[in-house]
Formats: sequence, structure tokens, C-alpha cells
Amino acid sequence: MRRIPTEAIVWTAGLAGLAILGPSLDGHFTICVPSLLGLDGCWGCGLGRAIGYLFRGDFQASWNAHPLAIPAVVVLLYRITTLLLRSRTFAGAPHG
Repeated sequence: MRRIPTEAIVWTAGLAGLAILGPSLDGHFTICVPSLLGLDGCWGCGLGRAIGYLFRGDFQASWNAHPLAIPAVVVLLYRITTLLLRSRTFAGAPHG
């Protein structure tokens, strides 16, 4: 039986969550300490919003929120693909 790597599941769920949820933080729960302290400009929040805008096709808003959204998505998709292919390639091979 093939096992999907947990890391691939986590990255896929994270990207899916950013794609499904709205990029606006207004009225949403957050665990971001700078946002909870009332500070604006958190790079992590900006990246999350930028990826959300990217999945909606709003490239200008994505760029304005964080210019590294496209490279981040490309890197994460590459990592997910690599993990899935590696698990498929070595599924039947003995480990050790």
C-alpha cells in the first residue's frame, strides 16, 4: 500500500486553504502576533494574502501584497510533486 507523505498533505492543504479562503483578513481569526498587536505589514500575512489573490487571478493585488507569491507557489508545487513522485518511485523498495 502506498503512503502519501505527510509533508505533501500539509503543503497541499495549506495551498488549498489559501485558494478557498478569501485573501482579506477582516473579521477572520488569526494567530499572527503582529496582527494581534495591531501592526500592519506582516510579511507572512502578506504572503498568504498574495497567494489568495494569485489563485483568484488578481495578479496586481498579489504583487502588491507580496512580490514573492509566485515563486513561493512554484516552489511549493515543485516540493509537493517531488514528494509524491518519490513516494511512488520507492513505494515497493526495501528501506534501510
